[in-house]
Amino acid sequence: MQYLKEEQYYNDLYDLITIKDCLDSIAFWRKAYQDKKSDKSASEDDKLKAYSIGLNLDLFQLKGERCINRQQHIREMIDKDKQKQEFYDNATEPSSVYCQTCGRQLYSDFKILEDYTDKPMRVLFYFPCKTCKKKRGFYNTGEEHISKPELCQKCGYEIKTSYKEKGKVVTTIRKCTHCNFSETEVEDFGKQSKEWEKKQAEDRLLLEKYRSQFCLSEKEGQEYVVSKENIKQMAKMVDEFNQKQADPAYQKAKKLKKLSVVELEKLLVEALEKEKFIKLSLDKPEIGQHVIIPFTVQDANSSRKDHESTGTLQKIIRKLLDETNWRLMSEGTTYRLGYIYGRLKGYEREEDLANLVRKIKEQDKPVMETEDGPIY
Repeated sequence: MQYLKEEQYYNDLYDLITIKDCLDSIAFWRKAYQDKKSDKSASEDDKLKAYSIGLNLDLFQLKGERCINRQQHIREMIDKDKQKQEFYDNATEPSSVYCQTCGRQLYSDFKILEDYTDKPMRVLFYFPCKTCKKKRGFYNTGEEHISKPELCQKCGYEIKTSYKEKGKVVTTIRKCTHCNFSETEVEDFGKQSKEWEKKQAEDRLLLEKYRSQFCLSEKEGQEYVVSKENIKQMAKMVDEFNQKQADPAYQKAKKLKKLSVVELEKLLVEALEKEKFIKLSLDKPEIGQHVIIPFTVQDANSSRKDHESTGTLQKIIRKLLDETNWRLMSEGTTYRLGYIYGRLKGYEREEDLANLVRKIKEQDKPVMETEDGPIY
């Protein structure tokens, strides 16, 4: 038995499956279109467009996936048949097998590989007796193959089988040894051979006609991989966009005023000078994930105490920046001899702004509910 074939056999087999899958897809979408022709809820142009889009997407994915998995699947088929071939070729027949009727030593003249999903692979050797015309079977493991008699479904007695051959036609006659059950089966191996040859010719025509259309080249396969990745990224972007559209934090973040440093400085100077905080000075920024800018300002109101001065300044800045992308940092401000020092943080990315909105919302939740109202 020859299980391992030439490599071209596996290439043709894989491509033939690809072609038949594509033709099945075309037949499916064509039937879907025909079934919808009587539907009056959509125009003919819309139905044809939907059919065309569905078919092209299906073929695009089918051809692409078959292409990128081609080498791996062909290698798996070859390795599987190679394993069978090596097992079959290297299996050792049991020795010292004798005829149970005449005692003559028997030698194997035929072997067959058994490869079932629920049993280990093994080889069955047949030992015919030239004297008695009887036959014994042994596996490469040494276990004897015992044929179980076929039983009649009507009465349960044993069925006897006989054969008649005429040319390439084999007639199998099965008769019950007890009741009148009888069954005849005719197999025309000549006809089967012709049908097999006809199918092989049809498969060769399919390969010749459709291989270039449905079986992508290596370059086309790489282009499919790039397209597939682009589609995945696009789908991810659409998904993220839809999530943002449904997220109140993102929607509120979009409404925040995104101020540049110049706009920030102008806004602060105008508001602070009205409250007698003067000479605002922005220091060298720290540029990282966020922009952090140290600042100093002088309190021109000498009647304010240091804690009153810092508290008033913080209140003004926080309220002023509430609807912008800038925030006074959590350490607040420090007062030294009329100078007040602090740091401002600027947010640029949408994700950071949304997180900022969520954080503010979380901080606004009451810590405890009382009879007099919530405590924050």
